[in-house]
Amino acid sequence: MNNEKKYLVKLCRDFLNSEKTDLDESIDYSMLFELSNAHNLSAVVFSVIKNAPNKSIVNNEAYKKFEDDFYNAIFRYSFQGSVIEELSSLFEKNEIKHIFFKGAQIRDYYPVSEARVMGDIDILIYPESRDRAKEILVENGYELVNSNGPVYDYKKNGVTVEVHTKIISGKVGSSNAEGCFLDAMEHASFDGYRGKLDNSYHFAYLLTHIAHHFWFYGAGVKLILDLAAFLREENVDMNAVSEKMKEIGLEDFSKVILSVCKKWFDEGEAYTDNIKTTEEFLVSFGAFGNLNRNKAAVVERKELEEGKETSRFMTKLRLAFPPYEKLKNIPYISFIEGRPYLIGAAWIYRFYYNFKNRRNFVKKATKTIGSEQTKDFAKKELDYFEEIGLL
Repeated sequence: MNNEKKYLVKLCRDFLNSEKTDLDESIDYSMLFELSNAHNLSAVVFSVIKNAPNKSIVNNEAYKKFEDDFYNAIFRYSFQGSVIEELSSLFEKNEIKHIFFKGAQIRDYYPVSEARVMGDIDILIYPESRDRAKEILVENGYELVNSNGPVYDYKKNGVTVEVHTKIISGKVGSSNAEGCFLDAMEHASFDGYRGKLDNSYHFAYLLTHIAHHFWFYGAGVKLILDLAAFLREENVDMNAVSEKMKEIGLEDFSKVILSVCKKWFDEGEAYTDNIKTTEEFLVSFGAFGNLNRNKAAVVERKELEEGKETSRFMTKLRLAFPPYEKLKNIPYISFIEGRPYLIGAAWIYRFYYNFKNRRNFVKKATKTIGSEQTKDFAKKELDYFEEIGLL
């Protein structure tokens, strides 16, 4: 890792420990901002910078960018907090059992809660409550923007709400993740109709969530900071977590991630010293692969996982026309589940959706497919994922 990457981790550790620190004059703070922003951690980093005795060493432009992100995070926190309370009130009033998870819970474990940025609010309900929840939310000004599969997306006042009936959908590496989390509502304690997941169950989910992002385009530093913050504030039975991760098929992967968490934030347990590649992977690609990620290599690595030979023509053809088994796990096309005869319509809709919403992403993901460099990168990543127990 370069100096800015190491310093990002260091400042996140200072934040977690609520430590006031003298800033390092050798750091390029403009570069640090770009890196922090890509990890959705600029508000966390600024929480340390603004209290540093020598904060004047940060150039004005970089300082202003950090500061703007920090106050934007506070503004977003306030809006999202209001929505969380409104959702809970609506569901309580209408006797719908619900659980807030991921960022909606974890942000309260951060020393400065407002600094824990989250893109949306995740809430879990029983499948049989979904239609009633939809009716209530729409009546109260929430716009339904996606209604396919186990996650319905709503928006209100710029805040996105994901209403889940499953907390994991589809594959995560070669694990049995979806099947192992189907009973999530049964692993919660309820005060009225608002519940809280069992700590060990939720922590195992967070590890699996990291594996999910890792397997796709990247899981950044924030997700490891989440683990550390969770362990600081909650009692977690790590033996129960280990058993759950073994059941899922991600025990070895979780040990690698927990070893990183121990090294970076002194939480968790050091199961292995062989974490250098994983540290670099976590820091290098931003929050979810939004920084310097060779997306074409990810596409080709997935082809290799399935035992297919990659080539420019065949890989692009399979990418454009995926089989029914893959299509039914894509949230915005899951209407096809149980209706394989609609595959033609699903291909057309997928093309339209990607053209409208993911044009730049698709362009980047297909640009270098078939090149020797991409093939080499995909093979190395496949070997690495197998080594850490993700595949």
